[in-house]
Amino acid sequence: MRWVFRFFQYLFQMYFRLVFHLQIHGRENIPRHGKLLIAANHISAYDPFVIGSLVPRVLYFLAKKELFKNPLFTAVLGFLHAIPLDRREAAHTTFRRASQLLAQGEAVLLFPEGTRSRSGEIGSGKSGVGMLAATNHADVLPVRVVGLAGKTGSWWRRRQIKIIFGAVISVAPFLQNGTATKEVYREIANTALERIRALAAEVAA
Repeated sequence: MRWVFRFFQYLFQMYFRLVFHLQIHGRENIPRHGKLLIAANHISAYDPFVIGSLVPRVLYFLAKKELFKNPLFTAVLGFLHAIPLDRREAAHTTFRRASQLLAQGEAVLLFPEGTRSRSGEIGSGKSGVGMLAATNHADVLPVRVVGLAGKTGSWWRRRQIKIIFGAVISVAPFLQNGTATKEVYREIANTALERIRALAAEVAA
């Protein structure tokens, strides 16, 4: 139920504001309605929860299948609209579920790098975000997470983190020829990664 998601969203936002010095930029760039892919860098297990707590709409996100082994955690992830990701079947089951949600006008969060960066640096991207965007005609919202790599929250020592929401990337220009190819998928994915990389510098400037 959406009110349950909103409740958890509020709780998580309060938690992150208490244990981190949280700076939010570009929140006005988030579309409140319509199908949307949110593409972010991935540097911490906190990432989907802190981003999800700040997006002013219901949000779905991909979570690795192994996290669903604990019944209690599975229930919480269900309330948070997590989609189990089996990397061996990601191109089928997960892609189909994400496409269904986009067709219903929902927002889906994913990480173009495909895995967490232990160094905090942004690596190369997978074509999955481009494939989902192109086949579903869904625009992409780039998000940059700064300062969370290797950090844990603290009540008495609140570390500074930044969540930066960039301008929406319209998928239409990539589909002008009418055919979505693997090259188009990669072009969209690379564009999303480039925009994510640039966001930190834009805020610092």
